[in-house]
Amino acid sequence: MKKLSAVMMAFFLMIIVSACGDEAAEKEQKDGQETAATEVKHEEDDHGDGPHEPGADDVCAFCNMKVYEEADPMGVFTAQAKTKDGEYVFFDDSGCLLNITRRDDVEFEEKWVRDYITSEWIDANSSIPVKADLKTPMKYGYAFFKDNESAEKFISENNGKNPAMASWEQIDQISKERYMKKMKMNSDSMDMDKDQENDMDGEGEEESGH
Repeated sequence: MKKLSAVMMAFFLMIIVSACGDEAAEKEQKDGQETAATEVKHEEDDHGDGPHEPGADDVCAFCNMKVYEEADPMGVFTAQAKTKDGEYVFFDDSGCLLNITRRDDVEFEEKWVRDYITSEWIDANSSIPVKADLKTPMKYGYAFFKDNESAEKFISENNGKNPAMASWEQIDQISKERYMKKMKMNSDSMDMDKDQENDMDGEGEEESGH
């Protein structure tokens, strides 16, 4: 009888230990899943705050031209910015990124350009511009690099493209000149259209006078 009691006691102990082990394993698995979910959420949050990739239908916020994706050779010249309201806008060339603030009442919280070597997004303000004989979407001809070392390497290896160190101030000056020229052309065109309308109105009055 004592032997039977001892066997039963051992059996119950085994059940209790097994149940505790299953509960611990289940808790460990649950904790692991929660940790993984938290990590994924953090990754999504990080991506949400950083630069985005343009879609096939995105166009330049300034000139309304096509914005090239990373896979396209022209995609290395794409720029983007985040407004104070959290909206992401894209530009097909660096000059458009600067000119939009001349035309629109908009402020940017962050601005990015692509590194010419890796196509990775880099902070525009800390990027190193290089002017060269490069075909860019709006013919500004500027490439950007993450540091001086890579910019200098590009210059030394591409003499045929007449590369030279540049600055954002230089790009801003050129983009401003182009913008002002375009505004003058538009103004002259509007004045010409207005003169033509006046001439047509005058001819109509003469005909009605006959």
